[in-house]
Amino acid sequence: MSTLQADLAVVGAGPAGMAAALAAADLGAQVVLVDAGQAMGGQIYRQPATACAADGPNVGPKLPARLRRAASHPRILHRWGQTVWQATAGPELGLWLSDGQRVRARAVVVATGATEVSLPFPGWELPGVTTVGAAQALLKGQGVVPGRRVLVAGSGPLLLPAAAGLAEAGVEVAAVLEANKATPATLASAVRLGRFPKKAGEAASYGRILARHRVPVRAGYAVTAARGDDQVTEATVSRVDRDWRPVPGTGRAVAVDAVHVSFGFGPALELPRLLGCADLPLAGRPAAATWCDEDQATSVAGVFAAGETTGVAGADVAELEGYVAGASAAQYLGLLGRERFRQRIRGVRSGLERARNFARALDRLYPWRDGWLDWPRADTLVCRCEEVPWAAIGAAVADGARDVRAVKGVTRCGMGYCQGRVCGPALQQAVAAATGQGLSAVGDL
Repeated sequence: MSTLQADLAVVGAGPAGMAAALAAADLGAQVVLVDAGQAMGGQIYRQPATACAADGPNVGPKLPARLRRAASHPRILHRWGQTVWQATAGPELGLWLSDGQRVRARAVVVATGATEVSLPFPGWELPGVTTVGAAQALLKGQGVVPGRRVLVAGSGPLLLPAAAGLAEAGVEVAAVLEANKATPATLASAVRLGRFPKKAGEAASYGRILARHRVPVRAGYAVTAARGDDQVTEATVSRVDRDWRPVPGTGRAVAVDAVHVSFGFGPALELPRLLGCADLPLAGRPAAATWCDEDQATSVAGVFAAGETTGVAGADVAELEGYVAGASAAQYLGLLGRERFRQRIRGVRSGLERARNFARALDRLYPWRDGWLDWPRADTLVCRCEEVPWAAIGAAVADGARDVRAVKGVTRCGMGYCQGRVCGPALQQAVAAATGQGLSAVGDL
């Protein structure tokens, strides 16, 4: 096994990871930048496959100029197509990569992003039913059109840009369905977004694209079932109440050949937990985030975190947190003093606070509800890897299981290939509802 030595290892080459690598390298650190993809950019700046090559850091046209320096910086070594399968903390941190190499570093920045949240409904395992992010990734990365007539549904700000991209690519988007209703509170939150004209302009541009393609956008509706033999051919669209419970008698069948559904994102915590980093629950959502202080330092000495792993807040927040994390890691490594560190990131902090204010305002538009628990039938699979039906969760609780880990042990839910990345949030909320406990009380996978 060969070993790479570095001052700093950065895991994840999205906005947070690229910014962290640049900030530290500019201050003299030797950086190893690791990413599972074949090019820089992460999900938000996903590069087309034609721009990817095995022999270097690939820079496509979608990557902002300010981040492109990370591709050729003399103190940044890139390791593409690599995942971290083991990690240890201590005086000298160790990361084991999927190609057999080991990275030994004095500090680590975790910038591993987030996982898209899926919720089970009858037929969600059919071919043609994907997450919205998967549909967008296929289009942006491969130029693949996922379906000819599709529904884009769920909740969150990803729905509009994804639907607009599909419509521009020639896909017939039957409708965009946002589960949250347009209430006075959400409308007031939407009005407050006017304080961020650039972001409001982006949203308006998506609206214009959808209007040009005559795509209806409907609030208070959800896909509550899908049907088909070898693939999805029909979806049930239901009106839902404030808590996302289907309104009786409102379900109607819509002919489609693909359904793309997303309910936001949850921080990816596998690596920070391997390193022993503390996390904290996200209020009202079946998810947790990596805890860090104002300098992006985690609870483990020498380990820093930035971007969606510290809480899902968008690309702007992720990038700015990355600059802070990289500079903070450089300070930890002794490459600059405290006062110089403060001066270097003073401007970044002001921009970061504004970006976080926007993220908080946007988050208020998309509250999480638990009425979706009425969508699955008894035989609906909640864990697709292990083929665990919805009824098994309630049965395990009735037999005495009181938390997620206990239900996992009884049912095998979350023991499959994805290790709970898909079924975990649904399982957590289902167990909390069945036991009458809070989300944090039942734990997660």
